[in-house]
Amino acid sequence: MSILADSLLPKDIRLTVRSSDHHGALEEMLSPLRGDDRVRDWEKLRGSLLEASLLESSRNNFREIPGTMLLHHGRTESVSSLLLCAARSPGGIVMPGHPEKIHLLFLAAIPSALDNEYLRILGAIARVCRDSSLHGQLLEAADQTSFLTILERGCLQ
Repeated sequence: MSILADSLLPKDIRLTVRSSDHHGALEEMLSPLRGDDRVRDWEKLRGSLLEASLLESSRNNFREIPGTMLLHHGRTESVSSLLLCAARSPGGIVMPGHPEKIHLLFLAAIPSALDNEYLRILGAIARVCRDSSLHGQLLEAADQTSFLTILERGCLQ
């Protein structure tokens, strides 16, 4: 699944998110994307994803896998290609209306003109996180490259 490796770069994986709230965690994930070649308009990307995230969480309508993982995604013209980010929070992220803390958070942004290929990738990521063994390996990955390797291997199964 090379599109995963092309879209989720090791530099875009945060293994230690400091924030314990959803908004702060998203800020930590988005901040390093400033200046990324795939991002056409960072402020617009940040604004649209944070706004969508707040709307989703207030309606309790987010893409959540039972347990401790959250997928947040959206279409936006502020990116030139599929862009993925991942974060891990050892202490957990509080999500309004969710009984458990989130420990793995994935973010995807894709231009409106592109097809739905990214939904297949998000589905594969969700399946990996449903697998308790792979989920545990992601939580324990020593570095970004190991995290990405575990995720890619799981997506190929």
